[in-house]
Amino acid sequence: MHDRIIADTSVLIALEKINLLDLLCKIYKEVIIPEGVLKEFGSINLGCFSTKSVDSKLVNFFIKEMNLGRGEAEVIALSYNTGIPVLIDDLRARKLADEIGLTVSGTIGVLMKAQKMGIIESALEKVLELKKMGFYISDEIIRHISRFD
Repeated sequence: MHDRIIADTSVLIALEKINLLDLLCKIYKEVIIPEGVLKEFGSINLGCFSTKSVDSKLVNFFIKEMNLGRGEAEVIALSYNTGIPVLIDDLRARKLADEIGLTVSGTIGVLMKAQKMGIIESALEKVLELKKMGFYISDEIIRHISRFD
C-alpha cells in the first residue's frame, strides 16, 4: 500500500462510474482532496479521504495564466508545495504537472496498479468499460494496456 496521493475530480468521476472509487483506499493510505475538487465532485464518503484547503498564489496563476480549472490548479499547487504525487487525467494539466517535476498518474495508472496488486482481475476490462461510457481513451493506450492484461 502506498502512502498518500492528491486526486483530481476526473479520476474520482471515472472510478465512481465503474463502481471502483473505493479502489483508491485499497491502494493508498490517504487520498487528499483539495476543497476545489470536493466542490466539483460533491461529497465523498470513504475512510481514506481527507480534504485540504489550498492557500497558494500558484492556484490563481494556474487558473489565469495556464487556463486550468480550480480543482486541477489546487491539485497541482498542493502537490508542488508538498511533494505528494497526483492523480490527474486532463492532458494539459498532466503536462504542466510533469513539466514542473511532479509525480503524475491517472485513472489508467490506478487500474494498472490495482491489477498488479491483485485487487482487480483486468485493468483492460475496466478501461474498455470506461471507453464504452464515453471517456476518451486512445487506441494506442488500449494496445499498451492489453500487453499487461
